Amino acid sequence: MSKSENTRLALEAALNRISQGKAKRIPTARKLSLRAVEEEANLGNGSGYYYPDFVEKVKQTKAEIAEAKGEYVQPEIQSVRLKLNEQKRIKQNYKEKYLAVRGQLANFAAAQHHLNDKLVQALAKIDDLEFENTSLREKVTELKRGKVVPIK
Repeated sequence: MSKSENTRLALEAALNRISQGKAKRIPTARKLSLRAVEEEANLGNGSGYYYPDFVEKVKQTKAEIAEAKGEYVQPEIQSVRLKLNEQKRIKQNYKEKYLAVRGQLANFAAAQHHLNDKLVQALAKIDDLEFENTSLREKVTELKRGKVVPIK
């Protein structure tokens, strides 16, 4: 027998032991997976992936065990679709929140610009009033000086 056939036989035997609940190297409470079968067969990580039909057999056995326990196992594509839909929903939620906050930011910026414009106008008016006040004080001073009569 070739090394490839020996590896496949070891994987098959390990899968049978695990499915019967008589595992030697792994805990019996461990879930069935290709890595668990590889560890039970005392093989390296990823050894089972050289046999695609064996990978399918592990998946099928896993589904049969779950079915025997009364659990429902979703097909892989359906679970991926559910995850994709969930990600789309989350992304849409974040997008809506982003747009709402962006609108608030635009409103705050507009209000701040409006207030800044009012402040500039008020400062300009203050400068005008101060200039007018200064000129009026000078006129009042000149008028008072004009009323001053020399003492004789």
